[in-house]
This record gives sequence, C-alpha cells and structure tokens, in this order.
Amino acid sequence: MNTSEKKHGGISIRIVNIAIILCAIGIAVLVVMMNSRSNGVFDKLSSETGNYIVRQKAAHDLMEASDYLTENVQRFALEADTKYMDQYFEEAYTSKRRESAVMTMSENHTDAALIQQIQEALDESMELMYREYYAMKLVIDAKDIRTFPDTLRAIELTEEDQFLSAEEKMEKAQQLVMGKEYYASKEIIRTKLRNSLEILDEQMSATRRSTNADMMSELATGRTIMIAAIAVLAVLVGMIVVLTTSPLINAARQARKKERLAPGGTKEMREIAGSYNEMFDTLHTVSDSDSAEQA
Repeated sequence: MNTSEKKHGGISIRIVNIAIILCAIGIAVLVVMMNSRSNGVFDKLSSETGNYIVRQKAAHDLMEASDYLTENVQRFALEADTKYMDQYFEEAYTSKRRESAVMTMSENHTDAALIQQIQEALDESMELMYREYYAMKLVIDAKDIRTFPDTLRAIELTEEDQFLSAEEKMEKAQQLVMGKEYYASKEIIRTKLRNSLEILDEQMSATRRSTNADMMSELATGRTIMIAAIAVLAVLVGMIVVLTTSPLINAARQARKKERLAPGGTKEMREIAGSYNEMFDTLHTVSDSDSAEQA
C-alpha cells in the first residue's frame, strides 16, 4: 500500500455543496434586490404621473373657473338675470376653484416656474374681477336691482356713469366685459395657463426619459450580475461533476476490472479510494499467500 494514499487531500464535498447553497442564496437575494429597485423606479414614475395628473387638472380648473366667471358676468350684462350674478359670486367666494388650483400646485412640489405662471394667471384674473364688478354694478343701477351681494355695494360708479341712461349703462357694462380690452386681458390669462401646461408636459416628458434611463440601467446591471452569478454557479456544478461524478464512474469501472482505485476527486472520494485499496491489497496479499502454500 502506498503510504501517500493515507494522506487524503482535496476539497471536501461539503464545502462545495455549501458554496452552491450560498451561491443560490446570493442569486435569490440579488433577484429580490433587483425587483425592489425596479419597483422603486416604477413607484417613482407612478407618483410623478399622479402628481402630473393632479397639477394638470388644477391648471384646467383655473382656466375653467375663469371662463365660468366670464360666462356668467357676460350673461348678466346681456340679460340682467340675477341668477348669473349669484352663480358668479358662488364660484368666486365659495367654490374658489382658482385659489384651490394654486394651492394644489404648491402642495405637490411643483416647479417654481410653473407656480409663477399659475400665480400670474390668477393675479390677472383677480385684477379683471374689478372690471367685472363695475360692469355688474352698472347693470344693477340700470335695472334698479335691489338685492345683490355686499361686495358690489362697495363699488361706486363714476359721476359720469351715474348720469348715463339705463340703456347706456347696459351698453357700457356689455362693452366692459365683451370688448377688445377685456378679451385682451383674458388672452393674457389663457397664454399663461397654456404656458403652465406646456411646462407640465415638459416636466412629465423629462421624468419619463429619466425613468426609462434608470430602468434600462437597472436591467443592464441586473443582467450583468445574473450572468456573473450563473457563471459562478456553473463553475461550482462543474466542480461537482469533476470532483464527484467522474471519480465515481472511474471507481465503478476499476472495481469491475478488479483493479485498485486511483485516488482523486473530493476529500471523501479519496478516503473511500484509500479504504478500498487497503482492503484490495489485504485480499491480494492473503490470496498470494494461499497460492504459495498450495504450491
């Protein structure tokens, strides 16, 4: 028996198995991490999309509220029906969609440039209200309306306008809220609101581009990590084949041929080969002794 066979070297199969398990755990952890990071990117896009919808609605609400006030003041100037005056003040002092729009923008971390555009549009709309108040006061005087909001009681007509006839007061009221100067002011408001919507669209486009880049980066990193992990796992599986499967096949073939086993493979395989070879040598020694005695 070769004394060198007693020195069993090689890697333990237990170590290889532990390495495979650790590798599998590592891959699972990486998959979870990649999924978490991807979810984070999607959550960011979802959040930004939600904010975009809220801000866009706020901008549209401001525009619709401004147009609603215009519609009611114009109809009041034309028809002198107090329901339009009531609807006007309901919007201006109860619904307050314009003010709510600006507040919504401020609460959703909106860009300063966008807030400025919205605020300027609101300021223009508020300035236009005095013109609308004055037009309504002209209609009230022309039609001798007795019941109207206190806000309009504070509006005093100029001395010149006080001496206008009822028909002239109606005509002037209509001119104030339906003339070129009025529509020029309305166009300024609309322009600022359109600018705010364009800023919103550009911000959302930038967010989508950024999110897409982040997602592509995450996918590329994930692919690289997964390929590396699979390569390591393949190496470990290859080690199992080389250190365990192949030595077992060779050992079975040598045993059938009644030969000594060549030590190789894992530490455990070397130990088995060493033990087998000791028994093999002992049996052959006894067999040789019996043959010599018979001779």
